[in-house]
Amino acid sequence: MNLNKLEKQTHEIIDYWISEYKSYSWEQIVAKPSEEEWSLGQVGIHLWMSAKGFFFKNAEKCLNQDGTERGRSKKFAAHFIFSLKMLPPVKYDMPKQVAVVPKQPESLEALISKLEDIKKLASDYIQRIPQSDPSLKTRHPFLGWLNTAEWISLCNIHFRHHMRQKRRLEQRLGIR
Repeated sequence: MNLNKLEKQTHEIIDYWISEYKSYSWEQIVAKPSEEEWSLGQVGIHLWMSAKGFFFKNAEKCLNQDGTERGRSKKFAAHFIFSLKMLPPVKYDMPKQVAVVPKQPESLEALISKLEDIKKLASDYIQRIPQSDPSLKTRHPFLGWLNTAEWISLCNIHFRHHMRQKRRLEQRLGIR
């Protein structure tokens, strides 16, 4: 795995989101097309929460050999996701036991700060990948068993996946 390329791509996608948020008005960031849908700001909070509390948390477990297993593998579909570096273009529902509706961001500055934090954390984890044992893995609920590098790569893929949701929200809100 080319770590410099992974870091560059991860910074690029996070910078994309930061740039997009800076181009919206605050009203556009917190507007919701319907009560059931998220705002653009809630999407950003979701990206921050999932990176920090799911992707990086599992990468850390792999690095610390905490609850990991050896010799486990990804599910068949996960091989396609990682080779294509994208999730299929469908909406996913989180399992009810872990589903969290993200809160609205407190401010544009706070949202950007959270995304900048993820960028720094991503760099830290990417630099630690060589220290990890690729055979030590934790379980993803849909994709099977992933190692440190795969968890970090999946975080990048997840940020890209939500670009489709962003475009849908922009269309529904009449932005751009």
